[in-house]
Amino acid sequence: MVYCHGNCGSRIDSLPLLVALLPHNITIFSFDFTGSGRSDGDYVSLGWYEKEDLKIVVEYLHSLDSVSGIGLWGQSMGAVTSLMYAAEDHSIAGLVLDSPYSNLYKLCQEL
Repeated sequence: MVYCHGNCGSRIDSLPLLVALLPHNITIFSFDFTGSGRSDGDYVSLGWYEKEDLKIVVEYLHSLDSVSGIGLWGQSMGAVTSLMYAAEDHSIAGLVLDSPYSNLYKLCQEL
């Protein structure tokens, strides 16, 4: 399972999921999107460019012999990123989407 954090979040937000997923032999890959946590960058794009970060992560995981399938767990911005990415990559086995927004253009206007 790849965890995709929300706006103003980081990879640390995935820690509570460990208790739920590890007993079921589901491992978690958590990372910071560009502009978040310990990653370089000055800003986030609320999912638009973050899907490129996610693409690099998924390509890396597909290259490992120990990974049998990849699911995405996204929260807010991470949920939207997961949706946009999965629409292009049909190898994704499943999605958990917590609080995605419905319209990126409207959200940017409101912010």
